[in-house]
Amino acid sequence: MPIILIPIILYLLYQLERYLFARYWERNLEVELGFDKSAVVEGEETSLTEVVTNRNFIPLHILQVGFQTDIGLAFDDETNVTVSDRVNVLDVFSLRFYSRITRTLPVHCPQRGYYSILQTSINASDFFSPDIHYAMRKQRTSLYVYPRLLPFARIEPLMLQLCGEVVTRRILYEDNFTFRGIREYVPTDPMGSINWKATARTGQMKVNIHDYTSSPEITLVLNVEEPRILFETELLEDSIRICMSLADELIKKGIPVSLLTNGKDKVTGETVTLSAGASKDHVTSFLRALARIDLTKDKDDLREIIKHNVEKEDNDRTTYCFISTSRREGAVSAAQTLCDKKGHLLWICPITRDMDNTPIGDKRIDLRMFIHE
Repeated sequence: MPIILIPIILYLLYQLERYLFARYWERNLEVELGFDKSAVVEGEETSLTEVVTNRNFIPLHILQVGFQTDIGLAFDDETNVTVSDRVNVLDVFSLRFYSRITRTLPVHCPQRGYYSILQTSINASDFFSPDIHYAMRKQRTSLYVYPRLLPFARIEPLMLQLCGEVVTRRILYEDNFTFRGIREYVPTDPMGSINWKATARTGQMKVNIHDYTSSPEITLVLNVEEPRILFETELLEDSIRICMSLADELIKKGIPVSLLTNGKDKVTGETVTLSAGASKDHVTSFLRALARIDLTKDKDDLREIIKHNVEKEDNDRTTYCFISTSRREGAVSAAQTLCDKKGHLLWICPITRDMDNTPIGDKRIDLRMFIHE
């Protein structure tokens, strides 16, 4: 073979290799991302697993896999992570033909939220040319970071007050036409509740036990409006943590809890609401709903939300608890609307030590300051 043909053959082989690589490099190339847990609590850790599979006859000497997620997750390998308005992660792989690589990235979760990865970008370069080829792969992986529950000692005074109001309403709305059983008489029982036949038969004072016209219920009203122009965002997070901590403890006591808020769902963009419930599944519903509140979205007018809710309420034994770090006019007006309906309101207000702790002028509102630590 003449020597002059060697460069020609090499050039043709080079062009053939470029053509084959450009045409087939991403065929049967799969990238799968998945969090090891579906949910964690803020402050905990999890991991993200990357599985890259090359079911192809073409080796990929340099393959870059990139993805984005919202700020709030911290990846340990800082060399491959950049943070702007999003967290950008870039990993480099080298795959032989018909091979698979699995890599695990530790993830720290310091911030409540809902984090999803919907796609990955992949790019590869030919070993013999500077050409770079790009492609996308769809993903469907997500992670809930639930709000942290506060120590019971911090919310115990609030729980005692809420439960006391529930007991008061239970007494006020006992239904004398529904019979549930008989028990021994105590001095605080009214004379009208004495069962004289059972008393004569047993020789001891007995009273009837009645059911109630409706179940006791607590509605947690969460206001995520900013308290002022410059403020610590942790105050809003404290509001969410208080809301979740109270809901968890109330459900443990078997008291149905509902949620009313002006916070928007990060996924749907709709205002978050939860109907009353007292099951273990309802705790999970609360955790997910609060995790998905996006504080960057515009808030609806809480006054209108409350007015609409109060108008359609058919349970007179509902107790409201207002949680708001903001004491602006809108928040005060919303609280007064609840007072007009119920006559009294417990307002839990997270503040920092340098913030004003002056009580609200309306004496129907019991303003409890919750100092951020």
